[in-house]
Amino acid sequence: MSGCNCSGSCSSGSCSSGSCSSGSCSGGSCSSGNYDNTLPPGMLAAYNLDQATADGILVYIETDGKSLHPAVKGILGKARELSSGRVFGIMFAGVGGKLLYDEIFSYGVDTLYHMRNSSIKEFQPISYAEAMADVSHRVGPASILFAATPEGRELAPLVAARLGAGLTADCTQLEADGRTLIMTRPALGGNILATIRCDTFPQMATVRPGTFPDPIPEECRKGTSFSRPYKAISEKTIVSKDIVDLGEDIGNARVLISLGNGIRNRSTVDLAHDVARKLGASVSCTMALVDKGWMPYSAQVGQSGRTVSPDLYVAFGISGSVQHMAGLRAKRVVSVNKDRSAPLNSIADKAIIGDADSILRDLAKSLEE
Repeated sequence: MSGCNCSGSCSSGSCSSGSCSSGSCSGGSCSSGNYDNTLPPGMLAAYNLDQATADGILVYIETDGKSLHPAVKGILGKARELSSGRVFGIMFAGVGGKLLYDEIFSYGVDTLYHMRNSSIKEFQPISYAEAMADVSHRVGPASILFAATPEGRELAPLVAARLGAGLTADCTQLEADGRTLIMTRPALGGNILATIRCDTFPQMATVRPGTFPDPIPEECRKGTSFSRPYKAISEKTIVSKDIVDLGEDIGNARVLISLGNGIRNRSTVDLAHDVARKLGASVSCTMALVDKGWMPYSAQVGQSGRTVSPDLYVAFGISGSVQHMAGLRAKRVVSVNKDRSAPLNSIADKAIIGDADSILRDLAKSLEE
């Protein structure tokens, strides 16, 4: 095995002056079966590469070559919570990927496979899938997780086909029962939540971005990395690229003004956008307004829309159905609704009983003044 690096370690187990000293394998390489001679003193017990990994979880770490995809952090934190074994990461990146090692380890990865091929500059799903299947055969994880991004949605079924594994897509919750992964996802057009168990291993799932909060990074957390080459197989040719404007990205918004079926006038949507601009917020909605054609699908929160985790969620005219609440992970919720019995009112930090259109107009007027 070539290019073994043991990154993210701290001398004497602690940081000195706020920085970490990174350890590396003596000689810069690991010959097969000779791990004892290449790990720094004290690391062998913590990172015994020959130990059983039957309870481990392998996470596909999506990057742009310079930074982690935002959806990956929450999945890594959840993997650490679920796994009673090791958390493995697999990343496809060039030499610059080494700059991400410490961050990846801080989010819970024990062993990172850094896959490299100098001839591949962009995402190549067939090549990635072959390489991931090879790593999976090597480490034998109980579960494999992907973010349900366009890249993850394309790659996951290719890996599953090569492993003969089941795949649950677009999960909104994950739990563990021993080494069995219990996966929850929307079904029947988002009208129900289905709980799924796989009878075979590895169990595979894609997780909707924003489902899990970012974990608190553990500075100076130790980890082991392996730089491994992989083959270019049946490369996909990108004929053209079109940049599609999907509007505001509600997934990263810290404050959301959200509109529901209680909004009676289409002009209120424009008013909400005006208020949001003044407050530095974004605008989201329920399925009802998407169905009416008043707002785009990219703004929808819920089982069949986006999962959001803002600091503040101000809901105007939203009853709080199960389908909508499945996509809501807000720290604080304010509900504006004339229906006192609306389910959202019972869980909101503050409930304002009144007409949503009128109160939003009053808010806009107050901001003008």
